[in-house]
Amino acid sequence: MNDENLNLTKIGKHKVIETFEPDSRLKLVWVTEFIVAYLIMILAIIGFIAFLTAVDDDMILSVVDIIIIGSPWFFGISLPLLMLSMICVWVYINAISYSLTTHEIIVEKGIITKSRKVVPYRNITNFNQRRGPFDRLIGGPDFGTIGIETAGMSGAGGGGKTHPEQKIVGVVNTTEYTEKIRNILSRMKGQAAVTADAEIASSLSDEELLKEMLYTLKDISKKL
Repeated sequence: MNDENLNLTKIGKHKVIETFEPDSRLKLVWVTEFIVAYLIMILAIIGFIAFLTAVDDDMILSVVDIIIIGSPWFFGISLPLLMLSMICVWVYINAISYSLTTHEIIVEKGIITKSRKVVPYRNITNFNQRRGPFDRLIGGPDFGTIGIETAGMSGAGGGGKTHPEQKIVGVVNTTEYTEKIRNILSRMKGQAAVTADAEIASSLSDEELLKEMLYTLKDISKKL
């Protein structure tokens, strides 16, 4: 995206400035998070069984017993669900796309049900960046998510913290990209204000326009 190539003369036509997708490293980040969460769950179950065995003398299970009891659940249910979840994550990320236009940011996603979220520039109040441990470990120190906050739309969480209305996930160089979007936002907001004034002026008839000019001249003459 090159700011010098922005054509602001077609702002009334919702010109698309850039369309992009999450970086491929996001798939590896999400899959890794799924696997880590799965392993934590398995260890928690094993620890719970070991705790019950330690406190209950009537419940004495050996390692072999735990393997025999847990194998059908592990290989028949949990492991297939994990594999299915990772496949769904892969497909879901492939279905995400972002578009920056002269009026708004558009986020499209969904596998079965497609959603299209439009965030007008005039509603945007701020951006925030989030880089989790796996984002930094796999994607790099500046790989992560850009959150879009809007006036009166971002939900409040615990402790009075606000959550962004929309997120742009899987962004390489989040700091640099946030500044690029801020630059587009400021330029588009200014151009939109000029365009709106022009549209209001053009909507007046010649007679109404002459009356407005006459009233203005009278006000000026009174002040002189």
